[in-house]
Amino acid sequence: MDLNIEPVEELEVTVKTIHETIGKQEVDTIMTRRKGLHWLTERTGKRVLVDESATMDAGPKFGTTLCFTPHQDVEVSEEERAANRANLKRIATEVLVRMGIW
Repeated sequence: MDLNIEPVEELEVTVKTIHETIGKQEVDTIMTRRKGLHWLTERTGKRVLVDESATMDAGPKFGTTLCFTPHQDVEVSEEERAANRANLKRIATEVLVRMGIW
């Protein structure tokens, strides 16, 4: 699969080999993860600007999987971030109280 990756900024690339059993077969899947703004080509041929992407290549028999996070030009204000953090803390507290942990 040719993704035709074009970095917009420096990418942090990590490659990991995962040994797994799929059905009765032993497979070494190679996972490649890219963090940073870059362009790539989807399977449909469409070019997409993404914040991060990952491919998992399990060989010709099981194929390759592509996952990505599309880039959004929406800037979140600090007030919105603070409100979201406060909401997360409130929900986490409620859950911990319901579970009897807190």
